[in-house]
Amino acid sequence: MSTGAPAAGPDRRPTAVLAVVVVAGTALLLWGAEWLARTGAESVLARTVQERTGVLEAPPVDVGDGPVLLQALRGRYDDVTVDLEVVSSGPVRLRDLSADLGGVYLAFPDLLDGTTSGVYVERSAEQALLTHDDLDRYLRFTGRPLDAEPAGDGQLRLTGSVDVGGAVRPVSALVGVAAEDGALLLEPTRLDTPDPLEGVEELLVRQRFTVPVPLDPLLFEGRGVDVATRPDGLAVGASGEGVVLGS
Repeated sequence: MSTGAPAAGPDRRPTAVLAVVVVAGTALLLWGAEWLARTGAESVLARTVQERTGVLEAPPVDVGDGPVLLQALRGRYDDVTVDLEVVSSGPVRLRDLSADLGGVYLAFPDLLDGTTSGVYVERSAEQALLTHDDLDRYLRFTGRPLDAEPAGDGQLRLTGSVDVGGAVRPVSALVGVAAEDGALLLEPTRLDTPDPLEGVEELLVRQRFTVPVPLDPLLFEGRGVDVATRPDGLAVGASGEGVVLGS
């Protein structure tokens, strides 16, 4: 009968350490792949927006808070937001443009290449502001030296001088604002002048105060546009389905 110490069991510490290392390494790889997928998608989409709008710097783009790696592998991103401080096209300038995009298709090979010719978007919703100063700038570009200010009840007041039959007449007009054919349409609802306008004179003045404002700076060219007056300008909203960014 042996009286010696019992034999020691197998040491499991190396196995446990190896398991921890494997788990930590896998987590680190997944984190790195997730970071690369998010960064790559945001970079490609930002450049696409930059090319579409012509802004000097790529804008902030966020592909959402959820896991991105699986979205990148399948080539479809659930939620994407884009923010632009100022965007312009010709004489029209919009500020504080933000776009919420749903179902953004960016193929995985395009993500790896870092380039794309167009990004298909299932749903888009944009908001932007046309300030009174920027509206005045556009009016002057079209040969209408008028100043805009809020007038309540969803209207603006435009004030300035108008050439009527060779005579310059001071005119103030209440103007309604509506969305029409992907643009904003300003139409006078009331004219105020020191001397009454009649016949052809009134018709000419109404024509001068009827102004279409194109919304080309919008990312998706103003599909489904609505507009609301604000103390600082006109709040423009646009929505669309099945649109392409960067085409």
